[in-house]
Amino acid sequence: MEDWQEWQIRADGVAESLNHDVDSLERDFFAPESDGNLRAFWPRFRDLKEKVRTAPAIKLEAKLDLEKRLRNLGSRAYKTQEATFAQSGERKQELLASIASLRTPADTLGNARELRNLRRELDRVREQFGSGSPLVSADRQQVWGAWREASQHVWQRLTTTWEQNEIALRAILADGRQQLENGNGNGTRQAVARFFEGLRTHEARQEAVVQMKAEAEGLRREADSIEQRKEVQRTASQTVNVVPAVDGWKAELDRNREAIARLSEDVSTLEKQFEASTSILDQAMVRGNLVDKKRKLTEYERSTRALEQRIEQTEEVPLMSAG
Repeated sequence: MEDWQEWQIRADGVAESLNHDVDSLERDFFAPESDGNLRAFWPRFRDLKEKVRTAPAIKLEAKLDLEKRLRNLGSRAYKTQEATFAQSGERKQELLASIASLRTPADTLGNARELRNLRRELDRVREQFGSGSPLVSADRQQVWGAWREASQHVWQRLTTTWEQNEIALRAILADGRQQLENGNGNGTRQAVARFFEGLRTHEARQEAVVQMKAEAEGLRREADSIEQRKEVQRTASQTVNVVPAVDGWKAELDRNREAIARLSEDVSTLEKQFEASTSILDQAMVRGNLVDKKRKLTEYERSTRALEQRIEQTEEVPLMSAG
């Protein structure tokens, strides 16, 4: 075989191999099933372009055809990448606008529940990062940075609001303690009532709320004890009338039973809410309320048993009217 024939066979083989590489490049990045990510395209493109340029044995016509194919692929990749960057920029602006619309109101909101709602909305925006037009690396980094800053800002506003609310609630309990020290049981009970009313509009950290509720219940029990002692003293100075006393106990027993039925229903409802909740923060709020309701239920049940025993003993051995 002549040298020129061997060279031609070798040139055809080199051209076929390079064409195969170009086919593979086009298939990997421009086939319908490709993901559109061109990050790895350019290194392979440049490497293949250099191989075509420095091919030791290749026909001029084949080389020109390969170079034309590569130029077309490069142009196609550039246009695709340009469109990807444009779509990414539009998507970035959409997400940044959504984040800003949630961050800005946090500066003026003083309601903890509304601030928690903002955090949930921010979480929903975060879940959208992977949907819609894909973000290029720089745009994704900018969006994540804005989201983290907004989330931290709302969280700081929320914790500050919790702290302010806790201060206000503790001030009410402090007034209740002062009333108790002054021997004013009724004033203490009124302060405790104001405290529980304040919980509806002054949300605080769950652990602080649980602690303050326990303190408030303690104040109420001590206030009840003071009023009971005063009642005993008044009764001791007056003629003991068994029937009115028993009637009063029975009326109180009826009220206790109504309260037990109501609290039992509340406990059942809260337990269902706790099981159905998917948010850790909401579960914590429900748990605190549930613990409070169960504590009250136990106290009413204890009081009911004591009343039942007192009524039973009094009716078995009626007291005589004091002369």
